[in-house]
Formats: sequence, C-alpha cells, structure tokens
Amino acid sequence: MFSTSLRRRVSFTSSVKSLTASLRLRESQLTTHDLEIPFGSNFDLSSGKTPSERQLRVLLLSHSAVSEPKLDTTFKRIQHFASLTGGEDLAIVFLLHRAPVKSFVTAKQLTTGHGENDSNVEGIHGYSKLQAEMINHSEVPYIPTLPLCKPEGLADLLKKHFTSLTRPPPNHKAMATSFELLQLCTANPPMSQQTAFILTDLFTDLRDLARACSSVGSAPNSSPPTARLATSQECDVPELSLDMSRQGADSSATHRLKRLRDLVGDQECQDIIDFWQEEWTVD
Repeated sequence: MFSTSLRRRVSFTSSVKSLTASLRLRESQLTTHDLEIPFGSNFDLSSGKTPSERQLRVLLLSHSAVSEPKLDTTFKRIQHFASLTGGEDLAIVFLLHRAPVKSFVTAKQLTTGHGENDSNVEGIHGYSKLQAEMINHSEVPYIPTLPLCKPEGLADLLKKHFTSLTRPPPNHKAMATSFELLQLCTANPPMSQQTAFILTDLFTDLRDLARACSSVGSAPNSSPPTARLATSQECDVPELSLDMSRQGADSSATHRLKRLRDLVGDQECQDIIDFWQEEWTVD
C-alpha cells in the first residue's frame, strides 16, 4: 500500500506510477508512514502472489523535511514511526534531488553548493543533516536510511533493499568450547560431563593436566590403550597405581591424579593419563 498523500507531494508524485506498476501497490489512507509492502523469501514482487507475514514500512523524506522550521516535526514523526515495531522492518528513503539532474556537478560545486544544480545539492546536504541528527537522537532505534537519486527510481531501490533483507545469513560454524575439547582428552572419548567437571576442579587448565599426566608413571604401562581396552572386556581392570619413579615427577600432580582416580575410578583415570602419555607428546 502507499499513502494517498503521495499524490499531493510534488517531490514524490512521479514515483506513484512505478509503485503501482512494478510493486503492485494500492492506494490507502496510511498516516504514520508512506509505504507498507509485504516481503519475504517466497514473495513475488512482480505478481504480488504468496503474501508474507512480514511488512516493510517506509517513510519518505526530502530536503524540506529537515529544514529548520520542520525539523522538530519531522523527528516527532520519525519517533512515532520507530515505535511501530521498535525499529524492525522499517526504512527511511531520503530523496536527494528535487528534479532530474540536468548537467554534470563538479566536486567543488557539490561541496560548496554553487552551480547550476544548487537545488539538487540541497538534497545531499539535507541527507547529511538527517544522518547527523539521527546520531544525536540516541533514543531512536537504528533505521536504515536509503538515499534516492530520482523519485522514478523508488521501486528499484526498494527491490534492492528487499534482496538484502531476504538474503540468508552466512553459515558460520560454531567454535568448539574449551570444555568440549576437554571431553575429548581421553583414550576413550568423549569423557562424561561429570569427569570433565572434576578435572576443572583439580587442574587449572589443559597444560596443567597434560604436565601432570606426563610427569608420573602408571602401571600397567607396557600395552597401548586399545590393547588394555580389549583385555578389560575379558577380565577385571587391575587397580591403577601411581608412583614417583619417573624423572621429574611432581608430588602435587601425583596427589591430584590419585584424587581423580578416587572420584572417577581406575579406568577413566587411566584413559586420561593414556591420552597424554601415548596419544600426544607433551613438551
């Protein structure tokens, strides 16, 4: 839908034809905004079929809206506009030119406002003023402000904006957490959450755990983890013994590993030690 008032606004009168032909909008008595357009990934703007539950509401502004006599009124309207959805599915379109460009505008003319296209430059200055005022009004949620060169290009501008709204977000793979990595630090992964929680209580980090496991001797230690696992299916797992026989053994590490054995059992404790002693080389 588009507001009936557009036909009375000289700046946007020429956009009505494209809105009705290209976007198939109908005239309506809108008051808080100027356009209301259904959109979504399955909505066909050309045929107007498969209506979407989402509605893009658009406010159309030009350079006269930010002139000193109208600035306060304009921002009251923007605040009311933002309150409709809290800033979601809203857009402001700002018309840069009051009339079609008749000749080339140099950079000097653009910045100083002098030349044959002074009326067109006013729109660019007005757009900059609106952006600056929006920053000063932090209570107003962010609303995309789309610059429009010519009113006849309004329908094409909105179509491009729809594309950005309906484009699926990039598929970012979630990074594994340190706790999830800890649960893999065993010869028989994954370890239970309870065992991982106990490890976080006994050791400060993975480096601390790795050094503790690599600094002590364990028995039996002549067979690889897979062989011990196969043997454990046929007979009882022998009690794990921890000693200080290895060079550089840490009494604190031995004490904490014995505490770990008491809390989780021989097999789980052995699997954790095996991971660091046989699966990884710890510096």
